[in-house]
Amino acid sequence: MDARAVEAGPLTVAELLSALRERLGLVVLEGTDRLEREVASPTIQKPGLVLAGFEEYFHPERIQVLGRSEIRWLGESDLDTRGVIARLCSTRVPAFLVTRGLEPPAWFRECCREQGLVLLVSPLPTAEVIDVLLHYLSVRLAPSVRLHGVLVDLFGLGVLITGESGIGKSECALELLARGHRLVADDSVIVRLVDGDLIGHAPELGRNYIEVRGLGILNVRDLFGVTAVRELKVVEQVVHLYHPGPDDRIDRLGQERRTRTLLGKTLPLVEMPVAPGRNVAVLLEVAARRQLLLERGKDASLEMQASVLRQIEKGRRRLAGEGEEGR
Repeated sequence: MDARAVEAGPLTVAELLSALRERLGLVVLEGTDRLEREVASPTIQKPGLVLAGFEEYFHPERIQVLGRSEIRWLGESDLDTRGVIARLCSTRVPAFLVTRGLEPPAWFRECCREQGLVLLVSPLPTAEVIDVLLHYLSVRLAPSVRLHGVLVDLFGLGVLITGESGIGKSECALELLARGHRLVADDSVIVRLVDGDLIGHAPELGRNYIEVRGLGILNVRDLFGVTAVRELKVVEQVVHLYHPGPDDRIDRLGQERRTRTLLGKTLPLVEMPVAPGRNVAVLLEVAARRQLLLERGKDASLEMQASVLRQIEKGRRRLAGEGEEGR
């Protein structure tokens, strides 16, 4: 599988602001000229006791979220508290974010201004702001790779189709779309490891599009409707298409359980030979259905093996019985 790290670049406050401005109603109070500060941590901090001088667990690389209790503390602050804030502002904090539309004290705004820090405010409750921030940061800063392949949703199963260029991955995806399945990404698939799951999606420019030789670039949403595409999907199975050679050994019984490791996570792998007369789209549907059955503990190859062994045992007993009668 052709996999390479995605060079997404560092996350800046400007990018975060662009992504979440509408969702969180963000407004920049201070630091409009410092929005290129880097956000390096996938989590946030609610400073709490840090504001009282307990700085042992202060994480300056995180976005600092100030809720009702923090803003009230700052409003009733003394000189010691202002000294603590001055020290915090002199660190590499990417941004302070005030929730509930609260107005921070003028001295705090002045401190942010002097230190060149970004100060944001959102009208939403603290819990909602933290939830949205954590989700966005966990996805944006997650380990990721870019793959050459096609990602489709088959019966709710995220199937990543790989194979050499020109083997028919996009044509197969097109037939699957015609059969009512959904496209996530064609040709280039970005996969991120988020909370233990491999989340696949298309690059921004390639979303909703598929390239088919002889037809060119097609807009799947326009051709098949909005239900034919989805933005994200957990990758749960890999199907690798290949042209078999004369000496290739093909598993006829389906008892071999092959896997492919991606970003440290192991996925079930099906190696599917491509040849004239084989309907690959149907085979992919069956491979997806079989994987869903395997996850429920139903394995046809093992059932067949058990049935054969039972027949052999019955034959052995019958022959043993006939031998005893002959004596």
